[in-house]
Amino acid sequence: MRGSEVRNWLGRYFLALLGSLSGYILLFQETPLLPLSKNEATCALQIIMPVLLAQVTLTFRWFATRRGRRNDAEIGVPRWVVIGPPLLVVALLVSSIVLLIAGNAGEGSHWAPAPSTFRSVVTLCVSILNASTVFVVGAIFRADR
Repeated sequence: MRGSEVRNWLGRYFLALLGSLSGYILLFQETPLLPLSKNEATCALQIIMPVLLAQVTLTFRWFATRRGRRNDAEIGVPRWVVIGPPLLVVALLVSSIVLLIAGNAGEGSHWAPAPSTFRSVVTLCVSILNASTVFVVGAIFRADR
């Protein structure tokens, strides 16, 4: 992958995930589409929003540097290393939300994961994104490339 491909993909991913997940949690908390209490939804949002904002800032910062815009070198990182962790996070979040909705749907259907489990999944997602972003920033977003 070229550096610009990585930066463009991750920048779009982090911005889209920040907007869609934050909006979803804020708009649908305490509804059948997100059966979490306002407190639980706010806790989940407070876990993931700062991380996503930081990652959006990292990618935007790179685009703001003159040297960064000129540099489009081929990087020695496989595509799956860059794209895999973010896609895993989306899969985990979507699966968790679907389980919450399905497990609370209908009369007497309450086999859904506990709200604290959803928070744990969000924490896991934050950890995955942090670890992969540290690697990507170190390997790709260096200003001296």
